[in-house]
Amino acid sequence: MKNVSRMLFLFIVLNLGFTAIARADEDVLKHYVVRLRTLYVMPTEDFHNSLSPNNLEITNNVTGELDLEYYFTHYISAELIAGVTRHEIILNGSVVGSTWLLPPSITVKYHPFPFAKVSPYIGGGIELTFPFSPKMANGSNFSVDQSVGWAAQTGVDIAIKDNLYFNLDYKFLNADTKFRLGTDKYRVDLNPHVFGVGVGYRF
Repeated sequence: MKNVSRMLFLFIVLNLGFTAIARADEDVLKHYVVRLRTLYVMPTEDFHNSLSPNNLEITNNVTGELDLEYYFTHYISAELIAGVTRHEIILNGSVVGSTWLLPPSITVKYHPFPFAKVSPYIGGGIELTFPFSPKMANGSNFSVDQSVGWAAQTGVDIAIKDNLYFNLDYKFLNADTKFRLGTDKYRVDLNPHVFGVGVGYRF
């Protein structure tokens, strides 16, 4: 009877040990995600001063993006994105110029269901807008100021296989800047909506 009790006790201890190891393995935190996305960038421009929003607009753009994400815990992560977009400036239906924008942003994200196959998230942070290579078709002196704003984000990661994930993402970037055209300066709110779809690898 004692031997049976000892064997039963040993079986229970081993079973608990293997269960703990299995759970620990499930809880191993993979800190890093590298992700590639295709973005659709849709500015919701609002011009001030004498530039009428009825006559002047900035085109939408499709571009690629690389982002890096770091998980502090299973529930909290930070994401850094980098990509460039080119936008044409249209006046009265005709292209009058263009500019490139580099809008890196960093957001802190909350994942309420980190172990689910379909794992949504929300986040917020800051964004920087670095315009470069602005041009006007008529050769006028033209430039766009840099700006700092805030970013809001939501999306979902969908597990595909092993460490590979499909991603759908949406961001709103608060990008308020100024155009310089000749000797005149105009305030413009770009405020793009950014829709992303891509894949990520977590390790």
